[in-house]
Amino acid sequence: MLSISKKVLHQAAGVEKQPRTSRGIDMRPERQTQEERSEGTQQRILDAAIELLYREGYAAASTHKIAERAGVSRGAMLHHFPSKDDLMLAVVRTARERNSPVLRAGLAKISDPLDRFFALPDLAWEVMSGPSGIAVLEIMMSSRSNPELGARLAPLQAEIEAESQARILQLMQDAGLRGEAINRDLANFAVAAIRGFSIEAMFRKDTKYIANSLKSFKTLLRHYQSRKTS
Repeated sequence: MLSISKKVLHQAAGVEKQPRTSRGIDMRPERQTQEERSEGTQQRILDAAIELLYREGYAAASTHKIAERAGVSRGAMLHHFPSKDDLMLAVVRTARERNSPVLRAGLAKISDPLDRFFALPDLAWEVMSGPSGIAVLEIMMSSRSNPELGARLAPLQAEIEAESQARILQLMQDAGLRGEAINRDLANFAVAAIRGFSIEAMFRKDTKYIANSLKSFKTLLRHYQSRKTS
């Protein structure tokens, strides 16, 4: 009679071979919890939405295309984000959560308060002209023709703007610039200028001129600083 090994019998019975261990340590990958799987799905959807908004614009970023790019069913996407407006608001929050630490980290590398202030335009441009920054601009512009989205976006955007302005004002104060009212106006101007450059970059292939514009903008800031601290 043929001798059948226990290994073959176990495989025939559907018993999976256990992975090898190293010095008694189970090498099997840990199974994700339901919460971790859900979080992973949400992040894939948000990444796909940001990518589509960045590359193709708001109108092209349909929920169907976002789900397809994220590799999830439309039903799974709607489970996490019941409507496109819900998803767009989540994109704005995600951009804030991702970009704020990048900006803070960049500023933290600069020890001199004045140099830190003058580095702000370049760091802000890096953040606002990136995929998540452009995605937010697409959502902001589309809210003009979408009253429901606009009504929900307004308080969130106001909160983000206030946070940005407070950060800039603190940088200006640390740099020795006096006069809160004029500093606040300049902070608003700085944000609007960088946002305008980002919109320009959406329509112009050659963006080299923006580097020169940023350089000129920083020159204006230096003139302003020399007058405010003299």
